Amino acid sequence: MATFKALFPPYSTPPPPPTGSPFPVIRDNLTLTTWLLLGGLLQGLACMALGPVSLTPTVLVLLYRTIDHVLMACHITPNRYLNGTIPTKYSAQVPNPDGTFGSKPASEPIVVFLLGARCNHPLGLLAPGISDLGDSASKMMDAMRAEPVKYGLLGTSQWLKMDSPAGNEFLTIFYLRSYEALHRFAHDEEHMNGMRWWCRIAKDHPHLAIYHETYLVPRGQWENIYINMHPTGLADTWFPGPNEGEGNPESVQQWVRPMVDARGGVLRSASKRLQLAHLEGREKEHDDIGRIRPTQPLSVVSGWIDSWPAYKFPRRLLFSSTAPEPNQPSLPPPMRSAPSSEFRQRQTRGKRSKAGCRTCRARHVKCDETPGACRNCTSTGRSCDGYDIQRLPAAGKSLVKLLGAPQITVDIRTGFRWAMTSDERRCFAYFQHHTVPTFREMFDSSLWQRLVLQMAQSDPAVYHAAVALSALHQDSEAKGMPLAADIPTHPDPWLCFAQEQLGRAFQILTRRRSSHDPRLRNITLLCCLLFVLSDLLRGQYDGAFVHLQSGLRILQELQAERELVAPTPREERVEQGLVAAFAHLDISSAHYGTGAPFLCIDTIPTDVYSHMESGVVFRSLREAHDALYLVISASYRFMVPCMGMTDEELAQNYGTILPQQLRICSKITHFWQSFEPFYRASYAHLSHKDRRSAEIIHIQYVGLLVSVKTCVLGRNEAAMACFTPDLEAVVTLAEGFLERYPDRPTVSVGCGIIAPMYHPALSCRDYRIRWRAIKVLRAWPHREGPFDSNWIASLAEEALRLEFLARPGASLDLSEAMGVSEDDEFSPTRILKEITERQRQTHVRRMASRGMEGNDPSNFPIEVLGSVKCVVGWSCMRAFMATYSTT
Repeated sequence: MATFKALFPPYSTPPPPPTGSPFPVIRDNLTLTTWLLLGGLLQGLACMALGPVSLTPTVLVLLYRTIDHVLMACHITPNRYLNGTIPTKYSAQVPNPDGTFGSKPASEPIVVFLLGARCNHPLGLLAPGISDLGDSASKMMDAMRAEPVKYGLLGTSQWLKMDSPAGNEFLTIFYLRSYEALHRFAHDEEHMNGMRWWCRIAKDHPHLAIYHETYLVPRGQWENIYINMHPTGLADTWFPGPNEGEGNPESVQQWVRPMVDARGGVLRSASKRLQLAHLEGREKEHDDIGRIRPTQPLSVVSGWIDSWPAYKFPRRLLFSSTAPEPNQPSLPPPMRSAPSSEFRQRQTRGKRSKAGCRTCRARHVKCDETPGACRNCTSTGRSCDGYDIQRLPAAGKSLVKLLGAPQITVDIRTGFRWAMTSDERRCFAYFQHHTVPTFREMFDSSLWQRLVLQMAQSDPAVYHAAVALSALHQDSEAKGMPLAADIPTHPDPWLCFAQEQLGRAFQILTRRRSSHDPRLRNITLLCCLLFVLSDLLRGQYDGAFVHLQSGLRILQELQAERELVAPTPREERVEQGLVAAFAHLDISSAHYGTGAPFLCIDTIPTDVYSHMESGVVFRSLREAHDALYLVISASYRFMVPCMGMTDEELAQNYGTILPQQLRICSKITHFWQSFEPFYRASYAHLSHKDRRSAEIIHIQYVGLLVSVKTCVLGRNEAAMACFTPDLEAVVTLAEGFLERYPDRPTVSVGCGIIAPMYHPALSCRDYRIRWRAIKVLRAWPHREGPFDSNWIASLAEEALRLEFLARPGASLDLSEAMGVSEDDEFSPTRILKEITERQRQTHVRRMASRGMEGNDPSNFPIEVLGSVKCVVGWSCMRAFMATYSTT
């Protein structure tokens, strides 16, 4: 790699001391109106003393200045404001000790030290103590400049703050080689004398204010660029080169200006100057911008060079790092000629392609759509990202109307470092403004409040996974959240687009498998979670549980679940919000024959159980929510094996089942004893969202307790009838919840009402309560992790239909149904008719009609639902088959 080309050679004499005009300081000491009033007063006094002739100097000065500036603006006379500028693109880099430059940008660390002072006094510069403060600061700065090697000083820059019309705030920026050198100066005699003086006068001069800021910038973590600028900032520094030949290492042999040519190579772009290779792809999108060329001839530089007699040197030394060379390249000529044909070609824009490659669509240029890789990209050295096989349908008013929400803006490109297509921007906007708030609607979580959006905007794998989830969520909501079923249907553009995005995310993760990026673990887990949610939304339960188990294995290896239940003071390796989401899905998946829960957070030693047993009241809704999941985990681990057991199996294992049941019921009761006082006392003071969350916890408690008690009854219908009031209480709570909260999320990771509604909808012996539970599930079509309200409602409807048809009156309490009019909502005839019609409509909508002519309802229930999902191991299906297998 070629070394950087210096704009100036090393100097053997020290830099001149910084000089500044006092006029800006004096000008800023008074407001503009004060100066105008003073000028008007003086002019008035002059007119009174001398008459109209006193206006002559004013008119002449204004006339001179006007003519002077007009001549410069019309390029008749030289523009004095350009004197001292360097008419090219340059950068400031750290030189080697011998005055040469290397080839690596930001090769050394630097320290930026800001020292400021302000006078908060009506007298401004005439205030007491301000003169002594200036003298003390000048002495300290002179001492530092006298020994630049010892104190690491490279240069300074002085500024005035402009946030108020008067009252100066002075700022001096120091550029230094190391903090150790700055610390050495801070504790040397000159600085300590100044600090002792300040400590003496500070109490009696409260109007004097000082401050400092220190920034230690590591190697490779800073960059700069200057175009047609006077030397300023780091570019206006002088790097002292120690004289290694002498015995004193702090003596200076030469002074090196850090300015180097930045028109090409690694200094051309910010990502290369910072050595961030993964950002270069984003900059290539705008590679059609021409290279910066100098806008003034080289003679302009001489005004700046010749202003200091000590630094005059032949102009042929420009761009020489050590000695003049006859063949050294010079600056390119000013850009005044007509643009080249290549540049004109770049400016030509055709109609934006809607079916071109991803690269051309992101650049908003027309693509020639050459198979494989378009020539429009390859001819300009770009990497063609290929063609999107699937495109989304155009967003119209009908979609917005279906969503019931105003159209979401898609202007979100800022902050992304990769190309985005219009379809991806559209879906990510929906993800940002609708999907993420939906997941946060039930319970707050750092995952959805902060982590997922931050990582989606910084990592392309998470971004594509989020776009896929958004497309599936948007499609499901537009269709009314139907039953999630992986059934072959006509090609759906939303599902195909989501599948392509998931494939892109998986490919990116696969390529980074051997990376040592410390963020890769969180990125992989978050992508895994988004894969799980995407598969669940489209009914691909097998794939969802495979991804879920992969993520759980990673968490088990890290023992991350222990930090969730019993945090210890150690470094957090996985975001807790991410661990909590996996733990919630792990608990829910216990009902789906996966062998879960794997984390078993209820078995981890924690103080939560002892606090609940001792009656300690929860202090917050979050504390109650976390404790509830420990109880749910223990309850599901007990319930899942019991559901689907035959009466003989229950009798054989009764000695083991009963103690476990009593232990779980005790945990649930202790939870309620800790939650009820908080619930009763705090409900009136909670926000609308927190009230809804508190009621969900209440419903979960009531439903969990009755589920644990009834899951071991099997076909004992007389015993099940004793729990009818308890099951009705769950349904009544859910009905009240739906009435009070009409705005409800369509998808969530955590708990809701689906699990509590299972036993009232399928096991209650009063068919009216079962029908009310089914109507609750139908009124709120949504997903809670793997739970699908449509699936439970369909299963419950089929169970009710079978009992109406096969065993009316034998297993259901139909005593009050005698003589009920068919127009009554609880009429068995009306219910049976409604179930049959819904099964027919659902079957027509979700299934291809081939081979199912006539839509015979008898073909719908178990055969169709069983073919939709691999439900053999599901607890609900095992219980269903155990009850109705002989029907």
